[in-house]
Amino acid sequence: MQQPPTSPYTPDLEELRSWLEKRVAALKLVELVAGVLALIARMRAINLELTKRVAHLTRKRPRSETLERLERQLVLPLMGLTAPRAAKKNTGSDSLPSRDKKKRSRGGGRGAFPAHVPRVDIPNPVPNDLRICPHCGAQMKTVAHSVCETINIVPARFFIERRLDETVACPNDDTIVSAPPPPAIVERGKLGDTLIVEATADKFLEHQPVERQCLRFARAGLAIAPQTLGRAVTAHIDLLIPVADAIAAMTRAPGYLGTDATGIPVLDPSAPEGIRTGAIWAWTNARWVSFFFSAHGDSQSVRDFLGDDLARTVQCDGTSVTNCIERAGGKRPGCMAHARRRFVEAARLGDTIARDGLHLMAPLFQVERDSSLAGDSAEMRRARRQELSKPIVDKLRAWLDEHRGLVPPKTPLGRALGYLHRQWLRLTLFLEDGNIEITNNRRERELRRLCLGRKNWLFTWRDVGGKRTAAILSIIATCIAHDVNPRAYLHLVTKLIVHGFPQIKLRDLLPDRMLATHPELFVGESFALLGPASPALAP
Repeated sequence: MQQPPTSPYTPDLEELRSWLEKRVAALKLVELVAGVLALIARMRAINLELTKRVAHLTRKRPRSETLERLERQLVLPLMGLTAPRAAKKNTGSDSLPSRDKKKRSRGGGRGAFPAHVPRVDIPNPVPNDLRICPHCGAQMKTVAHSVCETINIVPARFFIERRLDETVACPNDDTIVSAPPPPAIVERGKLGDTLIVEATADKFLEHQPVERQCLRFARAGLAIAPQTLGRAVTAHIDLLIPVADAIAAMTRAPGYLGTDATGIPVLDPSAPEGIRTGAIWAWTNARWVSFFFSAHGDSQSVRDFLGDDLARTVQCDGTSVTNCIERAGGKRPGCMAHARRRFVEAARLGDTIARDGLHLMAPLFQVERDSSLAGDSAEMRRARRQELSKPIVDKLRAWLDEHRGLVPPKTPLGRALGYLHRQWLRLTLFLEDGNIEITNNRRERELRRLCLGRKNWLFTWRDVGGKRTAAILSIIATCIAHDVNPRAYLHLVTKLIVHGFPQIKLRDLLPDRMLATHPELFVGESFALLGPASPALAP
């Protein structure tokens, strides 16, 4: 292919003029036309890419990837420029289960309130002037009460805890003994343990920075410096790090692993601009979730977490950082959602071929949805995939081979086809093993706990702050995965550790065993409906 006569990013007009004059003088008109066309084509491709990025950043509508919504988002679908819209089928990837399509009953209804929440009876007597019978003037008597239940709350009440340390003295000599102070998160500190645990939970569950919590305290008349509260939260997390390490050990145990990573700004005075970017990895193994901080998001951070046991099945996206797993003999199942997302980007630009690809992928996700609703085991899921998903995959492969050689590789559709081709073996591993998920979306949802909080507290302090953040997020995410109330768990486990829980029995403090011995930590269906990515629950 003819190379452009000058850089399409920063074209040098003098260089271009000199090049044109030489070609005209030498009567090389064919080479001249080819060079100019190559320059125009390259500048056009760059302009399209920049236009796409600007349009993506300035979108006012939600960036939904749902196929039905995506088709509605296309601007001015003119006849002949867009593919005809197919009739909606129940097997489409975005069709909802039948239970979600039921019409809502009129009036809605309150539903049953949880039985474990305490009830407080508030009498509502009939006023005295209405207790007189309007017909005979007799005093009416109570015959029944109708009950109307509403959910309410008692606002938090701050108080100063005064500990009266007793001192005893011997009446026969000068011996004096004082009561030893009870153990606390911060010895001889001004903040109580309950307040410190609540501050930790508010920061990493409700995404409230320490400074914002101190402003709330100030409105209640308590002046607490952010530095004081921040150091107390730090001491609390340091106390819980052995629990996070035990969760990491359970996550590294044999089983099907998944991982994904995101960046985190790190305040570091030694950095050139005072800020550098670290990486936090989210690792999952069944109901165990472990966050791992690394100063650099390279392959060494993968080795640091997994150790020498790299020959594992680890689901992740298409990054080359995790290639060390395959080199060690492991498997790296891919993420079909990542492959689909590239076709979504091309379809948003009006590419009808990309929309054809999305329609081909749609039944794959419906098969997974049906399997989940049916409660399939791993072997049942594999059999379902072999019967239903494999023919869809074969059709998708044939479509890919048909279009890959016809579409320029630098276009949005070309990049989508290239990614699907390069990652094909990884993307289709889910057909061989029922334990492998079709997407890596669970790890992305786990990382939202960090991303939502990162928008509020912005930075972490050096690498030690990143490790503390990873530790507390590991505990919270694993609690939620085990249907354990993370706030109540933090209160209970902190109390046990502060009062000298033996380190040799640390395994008994993990959420699964704590739930067995303390069933009151269980959270019911209302908590599960919020999901792991709910802003009310995710850090």
